[in-house]
Amino acid sequence: MKSRGWLSNRFLFLLLLVAVFVGALLRGVQIDTSFFSLFPEYSKLSDVENKISHSSSSAVYILTESIDFDSAKKGAEAFCNAFSGSDVFKSLTLHQDPDSIEELKTFLFEHRYQLMDEETVAELEKGNVDELSKAALSQVYSPFSFADLSHLDKDPFLLAGRSLKKYAFQGIGNMFMKDGVLTAESDGKWYVLIRGSVTDEALSFSKKNGIGRVYEKIKELEQNNRGVSYICSGVPFHSYESSSKAMKEISWITGASLALVALIIFLAFRSLFPMLISLTNIAVSLLFGLAVVLIVYGRVNALALVFGTTLIGVSIDYSIHFFVNREHIFRSLTINCISTEISWCLLMLAPFPLLRQIALFSAAGLLCSYLIVRFFYPAGGADIRQHDGKTHDGSCHPDASCHPDGGQGSGYLLRAAGIVVLVICFAAPVVSGIRIRNNIKGMYTMSGQLLEWEKKAASVLKLGSTGEYFIVSGRGQQELLAQEEQLASRLEIEKNLGNIGGYTAISTFVPSMAHQARSYKASELLLQRSRVQLKALGFGSAAAEQFALDHQSKAGMVVTLKDVPAFMNEQIDALYLGKVGDSYYSVVFPLQVHNSAALQNLADGRHIFFMSKVSDIEKELDHLTRIALIFILASYLLVFPFLCLIYGKKVLRIALVPVAVILASLAFVSASGGGVDFFACAGIVLIFGLGLDYLVYGLEKKTGKATLLSFITTEISFGALALSSFVPAHVFGLTVCAGLALAYLLSLLIGRS
Repeated sequence: MKSRGWLSNRFLFLLLLVAVFVGALLRGVQIDTSFFSLFPEYSKLSDVENKISHSSSSAVYILTESIDFDSAKKGAEAFCNAFSGSDVFKSLTLHQDPDSIEELKTFLFEHRYQLMDEETVAELEKGNVDELSKAALSQVYSPFSFADLSHLDKDPFLLAGRSLKKYAFQGIGNMFMKDGVLTAESDGKWYVLIRGSVTDEALSFSKKNGIGRVYEKIKELEQNNRGVSYICSGVPFHSYESSSKAMKEISWITGASLALVALIIFLAFRSLFPMLISLTNIAVSLLFGLAVVLIVYGRVNALALVFGTTLIGVSIDYSIHFFVNREHIFRSLTINCISTEISWCLLMLAPFPLLRQIALFSAAGLLCSYLIVRFFYPAGGADIRQHDGKTHDGSCHPDASCHPDGGQGSGYLLRAAGIVVLVICFAAPVVSGIRIRNNIKGMYTMSGQLLEWEKKAASVLKLGSTGEYFIVSGRGQQELLAQEEQLASRLEIEKNLGNIGGYTAISTFVPSMAHQARSYKASELLLQRSRVQLKALGFGSAAAEQFALDHQSKAGMVVTLKDVPAFMNEQIDALYLGKVGDSYYSVVFPLQVHNSAALQNLADGRHIFFMSKVSDIEKELDHLTRIALIFILASYLLVFPFLCLIYGKKVLRIALVPVAVILASLAFVSASGGGVDFFACAGIVLIFGLGLDYLVYGLEKKTGKATLLSFITTEISFGALALSSFVPAHVFGLTVCAGLALAYLLSLLIGRS
């Protein structure tokens, strides 16, 4: 009967493995390389933020640099020709289409009375028609004027021309138009701007695709065009570099961990069988964890794979303990599997997509490893255990020493040493203090080349950072535009005070209906001056009468977002977020921010929200860190009643050990890193689950050899992660390494004394 039950369980488990692997293959293997997955959702407007992130995550700026304008322009043209029709870019814009400029001029002329800027409207409302008239006459008769005079009889005050500069150069910072391209001159060099957006496929980490091809083509173009350099800026380049680095680290971390683990197992058992079957277990477990993540999320984050490599050291424990203790270890393995799974499952509750993937990957892989040992190991291979003083039933031989107490005297010494270590652990937080501090600027380090590119692009474009911006909301498009206009009026004040260099907003393209009506009403004052103005320009009374009729025909005209010239849709789409939930949203970007504190005061928390990515994410990570500390307490409360049911009074011996390990780990992280961040705290959650393993083995009086090997292999896995250049992975691995070392030491002093 027992044999049939085992066969049935094995069959069901195999069926589960096949189903999961097939399900993952049907879903498709997709790797998420998004730069924004490094960070949690950090505002109540997460859906709106996702739209902003999606827009900015594909936008790129590429500058060509040369000592003369013609060379810079030719370099830009060569780049665009190289990627014309490719699957890398959704769009690349270099030349400003003359037809588009004419289309814009026509649009502004047709709606010149509705689209007057706030400054012009305010001047007219004050009755300063003379100043507007003189400014127009000055442009017309100036020998250096570039004003469009083709409709002078219908637009004698050059209203369309006053709007043209605002529209044509909105959001391009320090650039100006020259020979049909946007250019800038800085420090004796010329720069030509290419604007574009990349396809989703282009963000692949493979050098054969997407951004990798851009890097290769740039090297080729720079070799063929001496004196021309390329400068790249934008999130896609950061996503590519971070994901490429992650995939390289996966290779060496996995390879180094597997090689060292395999070597240790071979040396410990002097046999290829346990080494091969253990490596097979690891491979299947890793694939199972990956498959489960693909089924649940549809794709796996590249950084989750980096963290997932720690599964190597954790899952190998079960194999080691089985080969040393055989089936007599299953109670301990089951208890430890449950305690570790509880830790991972709690981390799945964190509102952080990346961490949830890491937790699911590890929890699924660990469970798979345990079930493989449980259902398949007892049926395979010979007893390769070394003679270590154990009898066949796993108990200690009467004349052997299975644990390090060796006698009553040494037992007292162990207890005394354990008490001293516990006291030190409890005193450590008092001495070092425990501080919560998350620094997202330290999470990601740009390569030297990309850092130089971003510095150069910032100095040339002078757009400022998009890390600080406003989200504006309204119940409809008109209310949204009205709220933007209120914000814009206050931003103008900040601009005059020198707190910002400017701003971009959709209301500067298309004002609200209320503003358009106000603009038209203010333009009626021009009728009083039109006859004199037209006469000064050489037109007769008939032109003045026609001007009045034309003005009257524009009454009641309304401009909407749909009326904007097609070539401006890219700019509009970057600012207008549309309807999300029950409201409409847009984003307003202040440029060249010099005083963030002044901008924060402009938000009302109802329709206008000030967002600062760095500070907002850090605040959210601080909040998540506190949640992780609660997870640690929850793990403690969940696991110990379970252990009490199994061990009774024995569990009291180790009740203080997890608390001591947690407090000492928090003190260690605070002292070494300046504060406890979220990833360190997540590592401490895991320390609790894994550290209990050593204590349980001590209570079960299992051989110290298996526990030592288990500890070494786990430290190798997390130690490799601690060498990662990705700071969160480094902090996570280092924290777990230090915490598990302390947990193992206390298991020797307390669990076996």
